[in-house]
Amino acid sequence: MTEPSPPSRPDRFDPVQIIRLRRYGRAEDEHSDAELSWFIQQYTAGAIPDYQMAAWLMACCFRPLSPRETSTLTQCMVDSTPGGPLVWPTKGYPPLVDKHSTGGVGDKVSLILAPLVASLGVRVPMIAGRGLGHTGGTIDKLESIPGFCATLDMEQFQTIVNNIGCCINAAGPELCPADRKMYALRDCTCTVECLPLQTASILCKKIAEHPDSIVLDVKYGNGAFQSTPEQAAQLATSMVQTGHAQGLTPTTAFLTQMHQPLGYAIGNWYEVQECLEIMQPWSQNKNTALNYDLIALVCLQAGQMLLQSGLPQYQHQSLKDLTQLAYDQLKSGHVLPKFCDMALAQGAEPSGRDTLWYPDASQLYAGVDICATTAGHVTQIQTMDLGWMTVALGAGRKMAHESVDPYAGILLRVKLGQAVSVGDVLCTLYAPSDKITQAVQQNALACFVLEEDTVIASPSSLAVVTHQVTLEHGVQELPWEELPTVFHELYPPPSADA
Repeated sequence: MTEPSPPSRPDRFDPVQIIRLRRYGRAEDEHSDAELSWFIQQYTAGAIPDYQMAAWLMACCFRPLSPRETSTLTQCMVDSTPGGPLVWPTKGYPPLVDKHSTGGVGDKVSLILAPLVASLGVRVPMIAGRGLGHTGGTIDKLESIPGFCATLDMEQFQTIVNNIGCCINAAGPELCPADRKMYALRDCTCTVECLPLQTASILCKKIAEHPDSIVLDVKYGNGAFQSTPEQAAQLATSMVQTGHAQGLTPTTAFLTQMHQPLGYAIGNWYEVQECLEIMQPWSQNKNTALNYDLIALVCLQAGQMLLQSGLPQYQHQSLKDLTQLAYDQLKSGHVLPKFCDMALAQGAEPSGRDTLWYPDASQLYAGVDICATTAGHVTQIQTMDLGWMTVALGAGRKMAHESVDPYAGILLRVKLGQAVSVGDVLCTLYAPSDKITQAVQQNALACFVLEEDTVIASPSSLAVVTHQVTLEHGVQELPWEELPTVFHELYPPPSADA
């Protein structure tokens, strides 16, 4: 069967011809800006049916959009926002810097990062999402705090950012409705993983939010959507290029490993609790051995956000210096009041400042310990499997309309490289019934691979951050010895058996 001949440029806009150009066009055949704008506008308005958009989305998987087309698609999604991108006051206000993560198991960075950077004088407007699949969502975590509202309108969102310094809110229906409609279609047509479509979907909401610059966290590994650093680098490069083309300058990305859950808590309330512990004065934190990776990543991203802010006090400092500044600020306990101010402004119950929103004991579930049946060192943690188990326990959702249980989850008791004896607790499961926990107990045990003769000898093999991606220098590896001192202070020393 012969391939159809390349389509000619249509004299007028027609969805069939636009789909044909995408599917059968030559490498040099690209959509014009006007074509893409018309196509997205008509689809958002309901004039183009889902089946034609689905055909075009699938064609994008066969013949991906060019960087220019990707930038144009992103702008078209932004343009679907009534009133256009948010307008922020600038005179007398600090700069705006945001962060986005592609998501992973136990990724609770935003809960600490936003108030940390705000406490150091930079405004952080953060539009976040709910969990779907094996990854948890920032909004679900915050909504486990009694009274917390993450469905503010944009005027309320901006007021809190300007007054408090940070706000974490869900993307409402008024923000990039074209993306909302297209994403729902991508989710049921197996086109979610198309790199240009991912780029446009992620960045359009950030551009509509309209910060001055952004820091991206692109994860890879057995708990992330991208399984290899090469795949993560492709997505990061696409987003950095598109971010700059759309005026988010600079846009910087870090590639971060997810071969184990980030920190020790997986599940909505438990992740909030872990963050509250970290934000208290450090002498009160009893779990740094289990969340060294979370703390290091938070501080590095905070350092980069401060660097990108352009504030005079940070202009002549290095990333290492500003990462250390963020680390010292976090250890001091000065971040917790900023988080409390944000939470209270977003409706959290006023008593939370004193109680840290710890739920009544009657609301919590009895934990079920998963214990090691052999001895050895932890050489692998099946992170994605743990994420799906958390969904099975009730903490996540398989479909967008499903609710989540704030008090279901998993607490890790070990991390990679740790020595384990028979009977040691590997993790603890929390669910509303014994029947639910019994269904996943055996699978939970299988998530931890123990080997007697294999030892992870160096902290460098555990480094959560491996590369930085910028427009100027592309993808650059970050060797362990060049990472900020924070990493060397926090990470466990090499095994004595190595």
